[in-house]
Amino acid sequence: MELFGLIEDLRDRLRPIRSQMFPQQVLLQLQDDSVRGQGLANTIPEPLSIQAPLPALTCRGGMPLEREPLGDLIGDLLIDDGRIEPYVLASLPSKAAQVRVIVWPFEEWPDDPAEALRQIDPPLNLGYPLAEAYLDLQPLPGKPRQMLLAAAQRNLVDGWIEVFSLAGAKLDRLAPTQSCLFAAIQPQLQATPADQLVVLLAPEPDAVELLLLRAGIPVFERQLPLEEEALLSELKRCLDFYRRQDTAVQSLRVLLAEPMDLEHHLQLALGVTPEVLDPQPFATLVLQGLATQEVTP
Repeated sequence: MELFGLIEDLRDRLRPIRSQMFPQQVLLQLQDDSVRGQGLANTIPEPLSIQAPLPALTCRGGMPLEREPLGDLIGDLLIDDGRIEPYVLASLPSKAAQVRVIVWPFEEWPDDPAEALRQIDPPLNLGYPLAEAYLDLQPLPGKPRQMLLAAAQRNLVDGWIEVFSLAGAKLDRLAPTQSCLFAAIQPQLQATPADQLVVLLAPEPDAVELLLLRAGIPVFERQLPLEEEALLSELKRCLDFYRRQDTAVQSLRVLLAEPMDLEHHLQLALGVTPEVLDPQPFATLVLQGLATQEVTP
């Protein structure tokens, strides 16, 4: 027993040295009811190896309500996956952030766009001031100059930072789900005609996220019900509404973030064959975007 104790003590002493010499990266997709993820080895994604439900009522609307249990769970999942003090790149639950398209009023991009936007403080109807939010800004194509803004309240983001601290992980990046999805579909958007409306459907635990994009720019976002008949009805209503505002749209393209049972019904309802985006070797489209995008804190 004494020898065993000495070996365990030696392992504990070597663990920090090993983590510095061989740093590990982990991608984690956070949702209100679950967490899933995978490792990155020399920027190459490994198979999905982390997947577990979150305890009930520990996270709601993207806000971590019970931080210590969440930290313990995530820490245990990382240890079980063989991760020693890993560097974590995580996506926030989808309800944690709100997205807006910002027209930039000046000719040049600022060195610190987030701080410049806070100083301008345009009316964005977020429900909280920009001074109380973390901002993720990404330039958009075309003229006038525009940026995709994803905003999350500071107390929510700080809550997740505390969760990862309790988990014993080094949080390297915390990104909005919407920004990850937008980054992941960039290759598909490059081949899209300017008069085509792109429909992206991304299933979530209690809803389906709808994002409409025109000429590579998000123009409409809505949560659709999970039930098939209600989803199709609401989707058609949203598309009819948008096309009344933008009569130049000539065609639709439907992208699915993952396979859905209603693919055939979508084709019948919209007259377009949906395209299932295969994020392999990534486990999900969100994880793919998380690994490829750069986030402005």
